[in-house]
Parts: sequence; structure tokens; C-alpha cells
Amino acid sequence: MTGGQMAPTTLVGMKSSTTPYGRDISLMGNPIKMTELIAHLPGTYYVSRQAVHTPAAVRKCKKSVRKAFEFQKLNRGVSFVEIVSNCNSGWKMTPVKANNWMVENMFPFYPLGDIKVPEDE
Repeated sequence: MTGGQMAPTTLVGMKSSTTPYGRDISLMGNPIKMTELIAHLPGTYYVSRQAVHTPAAVRKCKKSVRKAFEFQKLNRGVSFVEIVSNCNSGWKMTPVKANNWMVENMFPFYPLGDIKVPEDE
């Protein structure tokens, strides 16, 4: 998404260029928790949701991506890493405010961390 349109993951009530009054469940449906959906599909091996709003989060995200590639290389099954980031220009906020908004509003609905990990890990 490059023009600030509503995405499948846009939160309820969140405004965008295509939802100037906010996401309305009765018209647009609920946000989709893609990572949780993918975790339940047959053949998935590793599924994680990470963010890139702090240096520590970036390091954790890089580890998840590396782990996903390693599992793929071993042909264990599908690996999926969702990376949550802000859109300070689309949200019309400073980068600091956008990061804080993401922590306060998105992370409670889209919690970070591994959703599905191999049992032998």
C-alpha cells in the first residue's frame, strides 16, 4: 500500500485515504490477523510477527527472518514472518508519535512474537 489506503490489517476505526471516517466493521469487515491464519494452515513450520520500531526490535526481527530462511533451506515447511512498521506520513504523525501509536494501538491487537515454532526448537 503506497497511498494510505485501508489495508486488510487496518484497525477498526482507523482512518485512511479510502476510509476517511475510519474502518467500519459493518461495511468493511474486521481486520485480518494474517499471521494467526497462516499458522493454522497445513505445512506451516515457523510463523512469527515482529516489528522494527526500535533497534532492539530490529535485531529480534532480523533473527526471525534468518530463522525463517534457515527452516526454508532445510525444507521443513513454510515459514512466514510478518513485519509490523509504522507509516508516519500516512498516519500524519511524526516518526516518534507513529511509533508510540503503534505500540499503544497495534501491538495489543497484533501482539509481537513467535506464533508457531517447531516443537524441537
